[in-house]
Amino acid sequence: MVVFAGCTKQDIAPFTADPAVNFTSKSTEYSFLTNPGEDHVQEIDVHIVGNATDHKRYFNVQVINDSLTTARPDQYEIIGGVVNPGEFKGKLSIRLFKSPELDNDKVSLHLKLVESEDFKKGSIEMSDFTLAWTNKVIVPAWTFYRFFFTATASTAAYRAIVESTGVTKFAVSDYLAVGPIGAEALGTKFGDYVMQWNKDNPDNPLLHDDGTKAGEKIVPIYYTRSKFE
Repeated sequence: MVVFAGCTKQDIAPFTADPAVNFTSKSTEYSFLTNPGEDHVQEIDVHIVGNATDHKRYFNVQVINDSLTTARPDQYEIIGGVVNPGEFKGKLSIRLFKSPELDNDKVSLHLKLVESEDFKKGSIEMSDFTLAWTNKVIVPAWTFYRFFFTATASTAAYRAIVESTGVTKFAVSDYLAVGPIGAEALGTKFGDYVMQWNKDNPDNPLLHDDGTKAGEKIVPIYYTRSKFE
């Protein structure tokens, strides 16, 4: 038997880690589709390694000028990264500028976290991020759209949803905010829009323009049947 006689509770040092910052994801895209303004402040989430503090802290990024960076310096402004007191999460803010050339194209930035007075950069795997923006439609993940709007994703279907309901995203948080009755009401609003369009334009119905059902009719999940049957 080995006896550890010299180690007491007060000899055990608490674990501490140098404060560091990591991105919470690897990329995102933004569309000016429903934004009538000339700019948009995009916020990118980060998470913190280490302890929270009672004061604001700041972190830095740099633009990597490689093939992933296609935006010109006049197309964006890096506002900065902030972690508020008591928080383990922060946000990087970047102002994106709208321009006519984005009607047919998209531009992007490849960003990398660098050390600041308050933070070291975190893990290599989560230290870089790609941000893209455009004026074109960006079709989001279709996970919840398929249950209330139409089963198949396409640019034309998404554009019709935005035009008929004003809804630009419909993730789990958006579904929980409106509930099943509200979601069905939005789906019905979209369905009525599609059915009315097709009724008014029998020779030019709304079709999927891309995706797995390209060229086929957009079929709503819900619509006010008595109006069209």
